[in-house]
Amino acid sequence: GIFYLISRRRSSGKSDLEAIVKGAYKDRGLVTRKTIEVKGHGVEFLEAGHGSRVVLFCHGAAFSMNTWQWVGVLDALALANFRAIAVNLPGYGFSSKTQAGGKDHFLYDFIDALRLTGTKVCLIAASMGGTYAMPYILQHQHLVAGYVTAAGLLSKDLPPSLNVHTLFIYGDQDPRLDADSSARTHFSNSQLTIFKDAPHPCYLRDLDATNEFTALVLSFVGAPSSISTQIHAQW
Repeated sequence: GIFYLISRRRSSGKSDLEAIVKGAYKDRGLVTRKTIEVKGHGVEFLEAGHGSRVVLFCHGAAFSMNTWQWVGVLDALALANFRAIAVNLPGYGFSSKTQAGGKDHFLYDFIDALRLTGTKVCLIAASMGGTYAMPYILQHQHLVAGYVTAAGLLSKDLPPSLNVHTLFIYGDQDPRLDADSSARTHFSNSQLTIFKDAPHPCYLRDLDATNEFTALVLSFVGAPSSISTQIHAQW
C-alpha cells in the first residue's frame, strides 16, 4: 500500500537551488571521480565508500552526478558503510552521448562493467533519471533491493503489481505529484513522502530539504537516521 509522510519545512525562497547546496557542501574527501569503459563508450561516475551494499544514483535532466555529491547523500552513505555510486548519464560530463544499449540497457551495462552483475542494488533517481532506472527495475526486479524516486519519470506500461519496495518523494508544488497518482498504485510496497513548499527538484528546495532527503535515503537503505521510513530496501 501507499503510506503518507508529510515533510513540514518552509522554503528559503532562493532561486538558484543547486548553487546554494553546492556552496554549503563540505568536501570530506570521501568522494572519488572515476571513468569506466562500457561496451566501448566512456562513462563518468562518482564513488564513495566501500561497503558491500550498493546505492546507485541517476540525476535529473537539469543536473548531473555532482548534484548528488553536493546534496551530501554520497558522503552520508559512505560513512554508514555503503558504497554510493552517482553516474553521469549519457551526454553529461565525460559520459559519451552514445551508449550501445540505449536507455533500456544502460544501467545493466554500467553495473556489469563495474563487475556488480548479480549484486542487488538500491536505485535512486530524480526526474529524467527514472527513464534509466525504470527499465532496469522492470527487467531485473530480482536485483533491485529498493527504489527511491524523487519525481522520477515512471514507465507508461507498468505491470499490475511491482513488488520492489519504493519510496516516492515529491514537492507539493510539483504537478507530477498528481499526474503520477495512477502509476504509483502499481507499486504494491511503497511510501509517499511530500516536501512542503517544494518544487519539482524537491530535495534542492533548501538545506533543510537536502538534509531531510539524505535522512530518508539512509533510513530506507537500513542505515542509522534521524528519520524513520515506514518501508525499507530488501537486501
